[in-house]
Order: sequence, then C-alpha cells, then structure tokens
Amino acid sequence: MSNRKMLYGYQIQNGELTLVPEEAAVVKRVAGLYLDGLSYQKLADLLNQEHIPFSQETPAWDKHKVKRLLENPRYTGQKGYPAILDGETFHCVQSRIREKTAKQTPKAERPALKLASRLRCSACGAALHRMGGPNRQSDTLYLKCVQCGAVITLRDEVLLDEVARQTAERERPERTSYQPSGEVVRLTNAINRGLERPDDPQEVVSLILQGAAARYACCPDITEQIDRPLDVCIDHIRLAVSHINLSEEGTVEVVFPSVHRERTGHGADCTAAGADHPRQEEHGYPAAGEKETPEGGGLLPCIH
Repeated sequence: MSNRKMLYGYQIQNGELTLVPEEAAVVKRVAGLYLDGLSYQKLADLLNQEHIPFSQETPAWDKHKVKRLLENPRYTGQKGYPAILDGETFHCVQSRIREKTAKQTPKAERPALKLASRLRCSACGAALHRMGGPNRQSDTLYLKCVQCGAVITLRDEVLLDEVARQTAERERPERTSYQPSGEVVRLTNAINRGLERPDDPQEVVSLILQGAAARYACCPDITEQIDRPLDVCIDHIRLAVSHINLSEEGTVEVVFPSVHRERTGHGADCTAAGADHPRQEEHGYPAAGEKETPEGGGLLPCIH
C-alpha cells in the first residue's frame, strides 16, 4: 500500500487541487504504453528503470499501482480532479483491461471455484456441492446442500465481493489520528500574529493558504481505502477464512477461525463464533482456540 496523501498526478497548491505536470505526463504515457501492449509489470519495471518515483515514501512502482492508476476514473476529471486523460482514451484502456482479464481467466480457473471447499449451508452447516446441468451461466454458482437439500444460486461476483469485503473489514488497521507537523505549528503562530496586527492583509491571506495546505498534508492517508477496488486474493482468503455460509436468500457469512462471524445480506448482524455456535463442532468446523487443518482446495464434485 502506498503512503501518498494525494492521488498520483495531483497536489494541493495555495489551497487548490492542481496538476503535478511531471506526474500528469507519466499518467498519459502509462495509458498510451498500455494501449500499445505493455503489461502492468512491464510498465512498472520501465518506470523503476527510469527512476521515476511513485512517491517520496514509496518510490518503487509495482503492477498493482499501475493497475490502480489505469482504472481510476478521476483522471478523466471526475469528482473535482483536473482532467489528465480524455474520456475516449480512458474508455479504450478499460476495454483493453477487460479483454486481457477475459483471456487470462479460463473457465476452469474461476476464482470463485477456488473457494468451493469452504462453502457451507447456513441452514444446517453441511457442505455444498455444485450442481451440473444445461443452461448454466458460466459466472454463477449452482449449489445444493448434501444434507438438507437446500438449493442456492449465487453469482461469482457477489460471493467474491462480499468475502473480500468482510475479510478486508476484519483486517483493516485503525486509521491514525491527525498529528500537526512543526510546519503547521509555525504557520499557525504566524497567522495568529498577522491577525493581531494586520499590517499586510495579503500576507496574512497567503499564510492562511499555506497553513491549509500544510494541515492537509498531515491528514491520515485514506485515499487507498476509499478509491481502491477490492482486490480478491484467493490464496490469502483461503488461509484466513474457516468457512463461508451461504443461504437460499443469498446472504454470505464469512466465518474466521476462533474469532467472530460477520453476517451480511441486507441487514443481518454479527454474532460470536467458536463454541457458542453448535454447528461448528457438529460438522467438523474448528472450535474456538483450535486451528483448522489445511484443505487441499480442490473442486467439489458436481452432482446432477
């Protein structure tokens, strides 16, 4: 995760959001080279080879930073950001991203299927098996409980987004509080002195604008948490998650080993897990304080 206080290509200057010309040129160049065929990783390697820093705190580029840059619509002028990319270029970039993603994700390697061994019926806690049959959507899970016979249909995207959201919510660090820097203190004192003896009003206004920019620079970095799409790291989720309860109504409940459960699905609540949940020990789930035995992660067999 980067430590940038501002989206790459922008800065606060005299209290206004403005472009950083050198970084804006990099954004345009990256978009052009991506359309020419360079991958995220090759673009990151090129920027690092040319010693173009991502930020002062974390100068190195990686493929994830390049990907987020290319996918951010604010570069087209949205939400008050000065435009760097025109709408047509941005649209072409997004189309190319979708094309490459489709080619890189064969049906047999659908991310949602990698979570198949973690899926459980929320009604009885038993395993869910995939159902085969004609007229099945390739981006949808068709499941049946092996014990109570509950039939569940859920789109891959819904499952992945909800599992990623609950996992990220559980692991998200607490945000740091605002801490004024020495420059903020100095400017605040200068502003107070100027207001007490306003011999030069224009100088006081200039100090106020500088103070605002300095205060903004001290704000905790929440840009990544707000702007970045949820990245679904399946391998990480499989290690972090005990199992995932699904219901016929479409609710998704992620259960973490020996901690707590978070239920979602239109107004559901959070309840304690572990020994307080009778289905855990009954169906072989790890109880509180116990570790789950790693599973092979293979796909569950289809039943017709």
